[in-house]
Amino acid sequence: MNTDAIKRFLTALSSAVKVERGQLYQLVQSAEASYYLRDLQSQHEIALLLQSFGYPFSQVGKYYESIYLYRSGQFEKARELLECVAESAPARYRSKALLSLAGVEERIGRFEESLRFRLQVSSCDDPVTMLEAQCGMAARRGIEGEHEAALRDLERFLPLAHIIGKRGHPAYTTFLNSYAVELSESNRTEEAEQVASVIAASPFLGRYPEWQETVSEIETRRKHSSTVAVGYPRLESKVISDSRVRDVVDFMKANLHSHVTLSDLAEVVNLSTSHISYLFRTHVDTSPIEYLVRLRMERARELLATTYLNIKEIMVAVGYSHNNRSGFLDHFKRYYKLTPTEYRKLARARR
Repeated sequence: MNTDAIKRFLTALSSAVKVERGQLYQLVQSAEASYYLRDLQSQHEIALLLQSFGYPFSQVGKYYESIYLYRSGQFEKARELLECVAESAPARYRSKALLSLAGVEERIGRFEESLRFRLQVSSCDDPVTMLEAQCGMAARRGIEGEHEAALRDLERFLPLAHIIGKRGHPAYTTFLNSYAVELSESNRTEEAEQVASVIAASPFLGRYPEWQETVSEIETRRKHSSTVAVGYPRLESKVISDSRVRDVVDFMKANLHSHVTLSDLAEVVNLSTSHISYLFRTHVDTSPIEYLVRLRMERARELLATTYLNIKEIMVAVGYSHNNRSGFLDHFKRYYKLTPTEYRKLARARR
């Protein structure tokens, strides 16, 4: 049902004195379609209308309104509604509410709570919700650097995913998206490319930027793999003649694990931020902060090659917070043209 048809249906329903139960179930299906098509406006309109009817439709309406609030960035309001749905809605929507609560908790950085909700859902009766819960848990493991474990978890659910995929459900492609990411991170490149080709053929691709990003990144890695040599790329270094710059660099090396600002660096040698920036550009051809990033990446490279610390631990060791994984990955790939996981595997193979 397209958006115009939904609106006509809403108008007819809102003006009716009595609404057949079958029509209400059709309305619920329209809400679900809008949810997966990411048509927020239609979803919100249907959610509000459903809440004007009795149980269980009122609870279903609250669930879809909470999703609208979540996707609009109103996390606390979304959580209040989801908690209500999780307590009193029909079983299927209780499970969906718990899964959405996991998303809210993860979004605000409460990862243990997020995992607790997902574990509650992982054995529910609704196969789609169960599959989505597994995707979430695998994604969290991937973020922690446990790509092989994430991949094992996803492969256990491949048969269920294929069954759901036969119905053309978008949850199947969401699962494939997680699977492709972990295949790529585990250096199973050809398999990742095959799965990415299935994702690229999905009719829903245009509504899911994260799928597009996965397809694009796997294609980029394929191109890089033909040009990147196996080895230990190192950052260029040069002798620093100015003692003040050397003192600041020594301070950087001693504080790679800490949050350091330009003001902190300037205070080391009692200079202004503009003056220390000028000295760095004169003597090392870059800014102080960029030089610090270079040192952090060099240290991260060494830890990846010589220790068994996981990615999260290495991030912390070189001054990146748990919430800044994307910044760490972007910086590492900028210098080494590989993800940390790819680099570690190449380094170990070489060693």
